[in-house]
Amino acid sequence: VQAKVLAETNQRASAVTYLRKQIATWRKTPIHMRLTKNLNLISLEGQKAPALSAREFLGPRMPDMKGRPVVLFFWAHWCPDCKAEAPILADLLAQFKETDLLLVGPTRHYGYVAKGAPAAPAEELAYIDGVRKQYYGMLADMAVPVSDEDATDYGMDATPTIVLVDRAGIVRMFHPGPMTRAELEGPLKALVAR
Repeated sequence: VQAKVLAETNQRASAVTYLRKQIATWRKTPIHMRLTKNLNLISLEGQKAPALSAREFLGPRMPDMKGRPVVLFFWAHWCPDCKAEAPILADLLAQFKETDLLLVGPTRHYGYVAKGAPAAPAEELAYIDGVRKQYYGMLADMAVPVSDEDATDYGMDATPTIVLVDRAGIVRMFHPGPMTRAELEGPLKALVAR
């Protein structure tokens, strides 16, 4: 809240400094991602997109994102808003199929599967893949990097989180939370037109 107040009162640099200090203080705690999300809300747009570092992947082979407009769709296996966002993204991808638009759906481990049952990473990865196939079939071409670090770097505190990256690798939109088709269509048109 303090950082948001600073940013909204034309003290953006102070807000960024404040959030970076808080992130350093609270690194590796549950609040770290929320702080990173808030930092990204006030400073990520117009900056180089953090590189994805995942070593685990589901779905199609991870494509080369260099030189392409990219939609990063951060989702979670337990997230009903993410499942509701999938048909919106599928519809928009069909609309922009003549462009070079790429969809990548990063996610992370949470340490549990159905009904909150604890799970080892390999078991959870298989569960995530099952959720992907069941609820995201309309996004069959979406590569899914699985990385806790990427989720932290992008401040994946809210799901879904949608990030638009232009052909030069610059973030053009960072939006935590669901978006309607109407809300997302304009920014996507601008992204593929760049």
